[in-house]
Amino acid sequence: MEKINLNLLPIEIDDYIEFDENYYKNTDIKHMDKFHIKGKIFYNLSEEIEIDLNVEGNIYLDDAITLEEIKYPINIKLNEILNDSEENSSEFYEKNKNILDINEFLWENIVLEVPISLTKKSGTNLKGNGWELNKKSNEEEIDPRLAKLNEIFKGGE
Repeated sequence: MEKINLNLLPIEIDDYIEFDENYYKNTDIKHMDKFHIKGKIFYNLSEEIEIDLNVEGNIYLDDAITLEEIKYPINIKLNEILNDSEENSSEFYEKNKNILDINEFLWENIVLEVPISLTKKSGTNLKGNGWELNKKSNEEEIDPRLAKLNEIFKGGE
């Protein structure tokens, strides 16, 4: 399912779509599962094309700290209206041919969901093979310049 003939609207969709590597080769996405697309495309009362779809799938990104691969689920509820006045829809909507490139439309919305940075690790005591970030010791070390202030606050507890 790539191009949809809008002369056949309304259309019910319940299909899986797979994106070619060319879509994500210049992004942080390492690879993607097939995405499940379910919903409908129809003309609304104003004769505009309305797209009402649920998009679910997984993308795989590198952990921002450890560079391990992380599975990141995507679940998008799309409710879009395409009209003639929008110039940014020309990438996927060919009005003169009355065709919608559903892959381009979906890709544009999936990319918006990709996080800038992602990690599974939390806290400040992070370790890897041969490295350690923010090493914590068991003893709390107090800056000698603040020792007097610390005594005052401990006395008030």
